Amino acid sequence: MSTRLVATLNLSDDAVAAGALRDPPSGADYIELRLDTLPEASTARVTTLLGLPRSIPVIATCRPGGSAGDDAARLALLAAAGEAGADVLDVDDALLDSLPASVPGDRIASCHISRFVPRLESLARRVAGHGTRYAKLAVPANTPVQLAELLDLQDEARDGFAIVPTGRLSEAGRVMIAGRGAALGYGAVAAGHEGHPDQPTVARLHEVFNLGLVGPGTRFFAVAGTPLGHSLSPGWHNTVFRGVGLDARMVTLDVERLADVLAMADALRLDGMAVTHPHKHDALRLAASALPGAATTGAANTLMRTPAGWQARNTDWKAACDLLPRLLRGWRRKHKDQTPRVLLLGSGGAARALAVALYGEDIELAIWSRRLSNARDLVDSLVEVLPAHAVPEPGHFPADLLINATPVGMRGCDLGEMSMTASNFRVGALAVDLAYGAEESPFRDAATEAEAQMTSGEEFFCLQARRQSELFTGGPLPEGMRDEAARRCGAVS
Repeated sequence: MSTRLVATLNLSDDAVAAGALRDPPSGADYIELRLDTLPEASTARVTTLLGLPRSIPVIATCRPGGSAGDDAARLALLAAAGEAGADVLDVDDALLDSLPASVPGDRIASCHISRFVPRLESLARRVAGHGTRYAKLAVPANTPVQLAELLDLQDEARDGFAIVPTGRLSEAGRVMIAGRGAALGYGAVAAGHEGHPDQPTVARLHEVFNLGLVGPGTRFFAVAGTPLGHSLSPGWHNTVFRGVGLDARMVTLDVERLADVLAMADALRLDGMAVTHPHKHDALRLAASALPGAATTGAANTLMRTPAGWQARNTDWKAACDLLPRLLRGWRRKHKDQTPRVLLLGSGGAARALAVALYGEDIELAIWSRRLSNARDLVDSLVEVLPAHAVPEPGHFPADLLINATPVGMRGCDLGEMSMTASNFRVGALAVDLAYGAEESPFRDAATEAEAQMTSGEEFFCLQARRQSELFTGGPLPEGMRDEAARRCGAVS
């Protein structure tokens, strides 16, 4: 049986609550009413709430805290919800025997724990042993090891049981655990109304991951890095998988160490990975083999399973080889007999990939990095094939082509790490930004003020993601698939 998707409804806004009951999110099988989030919890308020027009079955629950009061008050609210027509009552398993059997409605026996603990099997057996329609165990998954253990636990569970991963890997866990037979999967009705901070929205679980069709035959890919809240990769690749009929999903694994993911790759059923900041160097180091693009750049943004182990590839380099020579040819047509000045911002895996794509170009190259020593190291590694020099500040080298290969401009990054002004761009300059996701960016702001011709991070992402998709699916993308994937992932409006 496929996982049933539950839309959690925070009840602090009456208009949102009424709208969700009347017109629930697409893909939702249940609406979960969080009675503990009522501004003023009372049995009369619960009865009124359950009397609103609705077009979807309702689960009523009441977690500790909030306005609900003590255990007796919480049970009174749940009883009122059952009497008022709630289809299912979600009750803490320790309180389940205290709720009168005469109260209408099916039951969920649930247990929520705030930290990962050993011996989860006995806890799962206890919750499932109540014989309710559903049983639920919510557990943090903050590492790949913890997530793998939860997946194994769900594999062993009986019908009607649901592990609900919370924590850092909450979203990935909820998608992956659907493939192990979880009875229920939970998402927020809308952003800003989450049941807890790491809860994905129902729209994302349905539209990006098509959670209801994840099954035992589904294979997984992951984008690994940190932070990943901005990542377009799941939206892009899952659109492609769906378009070519491949039963696979890409999830985000926000991790500090790539080695932790690789160690659990079999348990997580991973067939391939997109690798982003800050793990691109580690991806090459940990791979069993590497194709020339990854080996030459010293970094990998793609890992593929082979019989001999993980193989490192670099589609950033491929995308840069498509883009940068073409931009420079256009610049030279307008600037006869001139040598373009190129400023590369960054010294990590993406920067190295772009530098390698500039091999053989007649340019004057400068490199800036937040740490000058890192810029000098990259200059030294290029000395035999692409002479360059390191600069302590971007403003020391006004350029005709400026490339932002730093994380600055990604959501969650410190904007103060880069100082840019319009004077960094010479007249008629070109700008290439690999970053996307943040509302503010010193690079984009300066490029706009200088009226530079911009290639956005979203555009560059599409160039490299297309090549990644061809690796993951084993062939070229069908006609129009790139445009559809770009639209669905939000790279274009």
